[in-house]
Amino acid sequence: MAERQEDIYLGVDYGERNTGLAFGRVGLVSPFKVLDSKNQDSLVSEMARVVATEKISKVVMGLPTDVEGRDTAQSLKIRQFAKVLRIKLKRPVEFVSEYGTSEEALSSQIRAGVSRKGRRTNDHYSAALILKRFFREMEEN
Repeated sequence: MAERQEDIYLGVDYGERNTGLAFGRVGLVSPFKVLDSKNQDSLVSEMARVVATEKISKVVMGLPTDVEGRDTAQSLKIRQFAKVLRIKLKRPVEFVSEYGTSEEALSSQIRAGVSRKGRRTNDHYSAALILKRFFREMEEN
């Protein structure tokens, strides 16, 4: 599928407790919300609602790899979850390295003056950084 300017992307920072979501279009990204990940069926249903409501074209998931770029135990879980998403959401799912996005999200929240309480769940900011990285890699290729 060729990328189009009107395409809207859903960035996903999947975790076992929380999953962060962000929207992106033509390189611009915006953190959206954090969902509870403890019940996978509920998570997938909520994500399907978001994809339909916001007319998402593609899902971009962060993939935690080791320093050499190899899969970790967590990245294998994310790949399994992505298979479920492809089927349920009927959208392409791509991966981008999420190495360092949580730390980067935290430091950007501190710079922006977000309170300590507000920084407890920064998964949606991490999802926005994942999308930024995806757009940057698209431009470079």
